[in-house]
Amino acid sequence: MIAEDNNFDLTAFRQGDPHAVSGLFRLLYRPLVYFATGIIQNREEAEDIVVECFEKVLVKRSDFESLPNIRSFLYVATRNACYNYLRSLKVDARSQQELQYLHHPVDETRDYGLIESEVLHSILIEIEELPNQCRQIFKLLYFQQLDTREIADRMGLSIKTVRNQKARAIQLLQSRLLRKGLMPAVLLLQLMVQEKAVSAPVVPLY
Repeated sequence: MIAEDNNFDLTAFRQGDPHAVSGLFRLLYRPLVYFATGIIQNREEAEDIVVECFEKVLVKRSDFESLPNIRSFLYVATRNACYNYLRSLKVDARSQQELQYLHHPVDETRDYGLIESEVLHSILIEIEELPNQCRQIFKLLYFQQLDTREIADRMGLSIKTVRNQKARAIQLLQSRLLRKGLMPAVLLLQLMVQEKAVSAPVVPLY
């Protein structure tokens, strides 16, 4: 559990206490903005999205039974809002297909347990510790949802190099998370990899 969680007063928050509201904002705003920016690659829009999601939480504040409920709601709501933003940009059909899960946003009113922020934080922290090329390729694959050829073209690399670096990134992340005993984070990472593998087009290796 994150240390700051111990200082959060759920009862006061449910009653609309300004200090409790500010405390929640301080606790979760920055990681949520980081999460949103990783998806849409636009810091200012990410900040606006996160603020709007906090407003949703304030409206529903009396419905929450725990801080993990609030945290999960915020991550799900932020993810859905980011996907809506990407759709609003009218990305091309191919990108829409690669982002097929945008058509099935998670219902943030009921799936509180889908995303535990401690798990997500663990993955995000380890991603930033990856070697530079691994980190860039991982983010392009799983945050921007580019395919292998697009990444190779963008970074001036061969498709084989991109695939090797992707495999290295996944292996490093799994190893580091396992060493820390963060099995839920390993499982979430595996889910991310599996979803991408299912939606990815077949790219010839040369």
